Amino acid sequence: MCHNRAMQIYLGGETAMEKEAYWSAKIGWQVGALSKVIKRRIFSYYYHGFKINNRLSKEIELTRDCGIELFLDSGAFTADTKNKTIALDRYADFIHKHGNIFSAIANLDVIADTGAKSWDNLKALEANGCKVIPVFHMNDDLVYLKRMLDADYPVIALGGLVDSSYKALRNWLDFIWSTYLIDKDGNPLRRVHGFGLADLRLMQRYPWFSIDAASWALTGIYGGCVFYKHNRLVKIVFSDDSPAQLKDFKGRHYYQSSDAKRAAVDSWLVPHGVTAKQCASHYSFRHLVNAVTYQNLEFIGTDSWRK
Repeated sequence: MCHNRAMQIYLGGETAMEKEAYWSAKIGWQVGALSKVIKRRIFSYYYHGFKINNRLSKEIELTRDCGIELFLDSGAFTADTKNKTIALDRYADFIHKHGNIFSAIANLDVIADTGAKSWDNLKALEANGCKVIPVFHMNDDLVYLKRMLDADYPVIALGGLVDSSYKALRNWLDFIWSTYLIDKDGNPLRRVHGFGLADLRLMQRYPWFSIDAASWALTGIYGGCVFYKHNRLVKIVFSDDSPAQLKDFKGRHYYQSSDAKRAAVDSWLVPHGVTAKQCASHYSFRHLVNAVTYQNLEFIGTDSWRK
């Protein structure tokens, strides 16, 4: 049995870390500010290895040098969307060269399959001396999840969660967790990672060991900051350049809000050391706020899934 503990959150997506020295001269950005609040990052091999001739990307090097914990995802989903194929031997070579800097490495899973090809890749990587985490997809045959459990893998990842509705995900995760991943008292039997899990309700519904999400960065890029208030995530849009500006915000845009609402948001920003004006001016400031919010979710409602 895996004892209950705080969930770990790995932040995905792109950040301004690689450009901090540049932005410091342009907008008064404090070099290293983002690295001080991020504890864990997940990187896609597709972008940070495969596309650059199997070298380690500058972004990963900078993150490693800041002492941030690293998770390597194969990037198989991204490769599939771009009609690219990641060769198993190239992935294995990258792991052999750089795997020691990652605390976790995902299997090279195969998208839109029943799980058979992902299982074959898992066994081939293991035979090649690579220690990777098996990934079970939402549409995979349950026989492969049972094999993972029978083989006693200490960590299992659940994938294929991105493009489904909340209801469909909840129903599937309810079934998977209750049938295979918890004991009769509701305690987790394995350490389970959830790929691309952005919904707070699903984060808190199950005893995840870890999850990853890129929504914190995407929200910042598209003009918004996310705050945890009143037991939920609240999005406030600051940028006038955001594509989301064309939508009806229903009071969620800072400059369309009442004086009282803006004063409240100003108070939310104080602990972050940034202002609304700065958040409106550049995504780097919004990234700082969002990184803190998402990393702090690790400590919010650790036992909420029991309720």
